[in-house]
Amino acid sequence: MEEQEYEKMYEMEDSYWWFRGKHEILLGLFKRLPASQGKKILDVGCGTGGLLSKLGRYGSPYGIDFSTTALSYCRKRGLPNLARGTAESLPFQDETFDVVTAIDVFYHRNVRDDQTVLRELARTLKKGGRVILSEPAWMFLYGPHDKSMHGKKRYNAADMRELMASCGLVIEKLSYFNFFLFPLILILRLLKKRSRVESESDVRKINPLLNRILFLFPRFEAGLLGLISFPVGGSVTCMARKP
Repeated sequence: MEEQEYEKMYEMEDSYWWFRGKHEILLGLFKRLPASQGKKILDVGCGTGGLLSKLGRYGSPYGIDFSTTALSYCRKRGLPNLARGTAESLPFQDETFDVVTAIDVFYHRNVRDDQTVLRELARTLKKGGRVILSEPAWMFLYGPHDKSMHGKKRYNAADMRELMASCGLVIEKLSYFNFFLFPLILILRLLKKRSRVESESDVRKINPLLNRILFLFPRFEAGLLGLISFPVGGSVTCMARKP
């Protein structure tokens, strides 16, 4: 992503509804996993560490990112167990982790082959371990925000099924999220596409009351995901098990 986006992410990741909502969804998946002592968790593409800082509730978190800027913000949070590297070649031994997360990683233009990256993530997973992915959904939503994030592809559920099957992983949960806000997201993205803006992030400060209201939607969805899967949304998430 553009360098200035790291600073914005660091400043807003703990308060902005979009980040908080995504974290709420993903942490809800962790609550579905069997409890165990000493669980090791790897966050690939950990960014500025917003999610990584919360994963400590469920085990010992490790973070890896290629960006030195991102890792510097992780250190400002006081996060340990950080490494610099790429998703294609993780500096960890086989079967090291119980859970591996990759949030908005496959979407990036630096990822040249999805299967290669997922196989590398799976290599570091213990047998019976889980991989949790979350990616922006639907290519028809691709626009200026994605360009500013250096995104190349938005995913759908069929993409996730095909990717997991190609690497021999067993899907346990597959769902879209930001379902209730999807009509609004669709309208705003289509309007922005019609503008002449080439590259511009959607992340910006908004009215505090509106920010709190918007957060209620993904928070509500996080509670429902234990019961249902949403058929559409602005993002898609998948949790799969290594046999």
